[in-house]
Amino acid sequence: MLLSMTGYGEGSVQNEQAYCRVEIRTVNNRHFKLSLRCPDGLQQQEAEFERLLRDSISRGTVHLSVRIDQSATLGGPRLNAEMLKAYWHQLNQIAQELSVPAPDPVRLLNLPGVLNENGLSSDAVEAVWPLVEQAVKAAALHLQEFRRKEGEATAGELRQLLKSVEDVLGQVVKIAPQVAQEYHEKLVQRTRDLLAGTDVRVEPADVLREVALYADRCDIHEEITRLRSHISQFLTLIDKANAPGRKLDFLCQEMFREVNTIGSKANHIDLSHSAVDMKSSIERIREIVQNVE
Repeated sequence: MLLSMTGYGEGSVQNEQAYCRVEIRTVNNRHFKLSLRCPDGLQQQEAEFERLLRDSISRGTVHLSVRIDQSATLGGPRLNAEMLKAYWHQLNQIAQELSVPAPDPVRLLNLPGVLNENGLSSDAVEAVWPLVEQAVKAAALHLQEFRRKEGEATAGELRQLLKSVEDVLGQVVKIAPQVAQEYHEKLVQRTRDLLAGTDVRVEPADVLREVALYADRCDIHEEITRLRSHISQFLTLIDKANAPGRKLDFLCQEMFREVNTIGSKANHIDLSHSAVDMKSSIERIREIVQNVE
């Protein structure tokens, strides 16, 4: 079963203490990378967030957004007394030096770091964490379903592209035996034309030897066999339960290499055109695989 690395999931849970809403957005990446956006205090739980997400996501960039609406029991806004005192002492000293009235302490609440309306104390984090964990798991399940559906569509497209590669490969198999035969006919005719009007004769064995050498250089039987094997393995991996993205990417490289060799060894216009068609399909397959987990 393929899973897309691009997806969206959301989950929300509420109790008498707080309301928690979680959103997860994922995009493709070769490795697992977590981008966390949450209230102050929950940042220290980043390792726990990653642990929860790695149960269902093996790679990709994960944008996790957590919103907490607190009730009064969690303390509400928090005042940073130390920050307020530091502002007050500095401003009071400046006021004395300038001989002006001291500032109203209430006005200091708007200064950066004095009042934290969104943060959570360590006690509040401990109280609300079970709620956050439930919301993350719910969002992850939603995300997994989204990615599964995208993966099903991706698998269908990959099968169609592989079918087109197999169809063209079937034409290659039919044409390949003709290469040596056509070369033999052209060689015989060219030899006759060159030796016309002379007493020189070319023995059939010499012609056959040259044709045999040419056929050996142009032989693509092994490449065809390996390409068929790669296609079969690719189709098997599509239906695997675990994430096969890296293996599929590797197989794309191997398929492209075999097709490239077929095109360079065949020395036949129709086979060259077939190789171009197969490479075009494989390149499209490789683009799609970049978004498979």
